[in-house]
Parts: sequence; structure tokens; C-alpha cells
Amino acid sequence: MPTNMIFKHFEDFTQAQFEPIKSFKLQDELNPEVWEDDEINPEIKDELLELGKDYFEELNLGKVELKDIIFTGSLANFNWSKYSDFDLHLVFDFSDVNEDVDLVRKYLDAVEKSWKLQHDIKIKGYDVEIYCQDANQEHISTGIYSLENDEWIRKPSKETFEPDEESIRKKASIYMKTINELETAFKSGKTHDELEPKIKKLWKKIKDGRQAGLEKEGEFSIENLVFKLLRRNGYIERFMDLKRKSYDKQYK
Repeated sequence: MPTNMIFKHFEDFTQAQFEPIKSFKLQDELNPEVWEDDEINPEIKDELLELGKDYFEELNLGKVELKDIIFTGSLANFNWSKYSDFDLHLVFDFSDVNEDVDLVRKYLDAVEKSWKLQHDIKIKGYDVEIYCQDANQEHISTGIYSLENDEWIRKPSKETFEPDEESIRKKASIYMKTINELETAFKSGKTHDELEPKIKKLWKKIKDGRQAGLEKEGEFSIENLVFKLLRRNGYIERFMDLKRKSYDKQYK
């Protein structure tokens, strides 16, 4: 394919769809609404702890021990922006629930989806996202704060970082173009059996790329920033909506 045809793909999108890339630039300080001299605002800490414990209780896991509730993500780092949210991780040993850890993850994923449908919780205008983290699995982040112990587990440091906008745009454009094509195919009458292999392949590529980037270069890797861009410009939501509609259509 001629080079000019390849780059034509990157011109099919509006500048607004790439605007979230600007949010990847680092701030000069931690969010002053959340942090006071590197210590978390006590009212916010209490609210997050209460939410985390309420969520854990709703899981109904019996005598499983909640080892910690950690606060992580961009609001616990210098890369906070208007797109940020409070990332709460409930840390416990999944194998204490059931030796089939994959089954436990599926149950926790189902509860997470149900919780998000039932609740729309914001603190200081930022959404609160709650996840369950296996105590045996390392969380890759340069900013991790223990709410239970009220102390940094991993304190972030101000780094010199500039996002590679061109690389992010190019990689994201490929995924965006593929999602556009899948949406068009669905609207033109393609069946679930025809679309499912392509949908699964694309989602695996997005997820595996992000995980590989996190493991190799951390949260500022190109692959992770591409994922964040797709989430912030609405393409992940569009993809999930397409996935649901395609599945449901086969029963009509």
C-alpha cells in the first residue's frame, strides 16, 4: 500500500478525537483538591474507605480477609486531568474465595458491572471506580497509597515526560479505523458469527498490547496511553456497545 494511502487513514478523524492526548502531560503538583503536602485530604480518605468497605461487604465473601484498600491511578500521581477518576483497589487473596481463581475473577467482574449500573458516585467531581485486586498480583503504578494504613506504598516522583503524540495518534488511529469498519459491517447486516472473530481478535490485541506496555515500560508506555485515549475519546465505549448489540442480534 502506498505511504500516502496509509497516512490517509490518520486523516479520517477529527482533532477533537485526539484532544485527550494533551491530558497525558504531567502536572507540576499532585491534585490540590485531593492532597495536602503529600498527605491525602482526611475527608476524602474517609469517604473512599467507606465506599471500599461497603463494596467489599456487598461481595458477600464470608470470612475472606480484606488486606488493604489502595488508592492509585492518575489522581494519586502527577498525570491527573479532567478525565481522571478515583481508582480504588480492594486487595485480598482470590484463592481464599475459591481455588478456581479464574472463576472468582468472573464473579468479581459481574459484580463490578452491576455496581456501575446501579451507582454514579463522584467525589470532587471525579468518578469513583472500584476494582478487586488479587493480593498475589502486582499492581503496576508509580503512585499507590494505602488508605487503611494512611501512607504511601509507592510515592510518585515528578518525572520529565512528554507523550509521543505522533506515535499515540498512529496506533490509536488503526484501532479507531477498525472499530469504525466493524460498526459499518454491523449496520450493513453482518451476522454475529461473521463479526465475532474480528471483535475478539481486536479486543485481544488492545488488551494484550496494553498489558505488554505496562509490564515493559509502565503506565507511560505508548500502548497504555493508546488505551487511555480510546477510553477517553469514547471508542472503547463504542466498541463495547457494538459487542453487545452484535451478540443480542443473533437472537432476534
